[in-house]
Amino acid sequence: MLVTTLTIALCSSAVSADEPDIRFGVNAAPPFHIPEALQSKLNTPPGFCDELVASVQRHLPELSVEVAYLPHIRIRRLMKREQNLCFPCLIKRTSYNPDYYFSDTVNLYAPHGVITRKSLAEKLIARYGSPLSFETLAQQPELRFAQPSGRKYGDIQPILDQYLIDTPQHRSVFGENSVFNLMAMIAADRVDYTIDYEMMIHFYEQLDNEADSEKLIYIPIKEYQQRPIIGAIGCARNEWGKKAIDSINRMLPAIAGDETFQQRLDFWLGSDRPRVKTSD
Repeated sequence: MLVTTLTIALCSSAVSADEPDIRFGVNAAPPFHIPEALQSKLNTPPGFCDELVASVQRHLPELSVEVAYLPHIRIRRLMKREQNLCFPCLIKRTSYNPDYYFSDTVNLYAPHGVITRKSLAEKLIARYGSPLSFETLAQQPELRFAQPSGRKYGDIQPILDQYLIDTPQHRSVFGENSVFNLMAMIAADRVDYTIDYEMMIHFYEQLDNEADSEKLIYIPIKEYQQRPIIGAIGCARNEWGKKAIDSINRMLPAIAGDETFQQRLDFWLGSDRPRVKTSD
């Protein structure tokens, strides 16, 4: 990747001569961002957000671009405090990140859904149907929900906040391998379900070496009404962030349409993924 890699303490939102034109905060969160060691282990390509950062560099060669590896919660906190930081893969303009500067649409995601083990999926579908109501599911006290620490879920986040966060049914999973560990916990009946993209099952199946582990199933969520989720680059809401977003938007058709970036999206999200409509 043609970027400078840093682990830094960000302490000033002022624009100075020492500041890079664009600084991305990223964390190990496959398949969005995949550390090089894990890429080698899996013999798999970079995450699609890694490739998006590289595409920004390819199409804005006149700008300086840095990457800061930071915990997800710290990235969010720094951006809310208007520090000079961008995040390459955000859900655009949701209730929990309304104050960032956003790029135009970069890509679309199929909606989040319930991910659970096959045996439980059959029971849930029989009881609640498919797609199922997440609000109804979240109110079932016998079902154990887990999520990667710091993860947010766009339009359905208020349901989590109301019915699951800070309850005995809720669990956060920490660490660089939180997604894989969470999927393994579901398969092993240590928790019952999570909310995520269907692509997370694809990622888990690449790593899972347990031949007898129970298959994971994706169930659509009724609240989304099958609307795609809008992905965009977000930057802190300050002078530096606005300048960064303006530069990105200027070249966004080339950045988002970059052939290698599109290949990464196809690999991880599937060739049948929703796509941004472009004008002729």
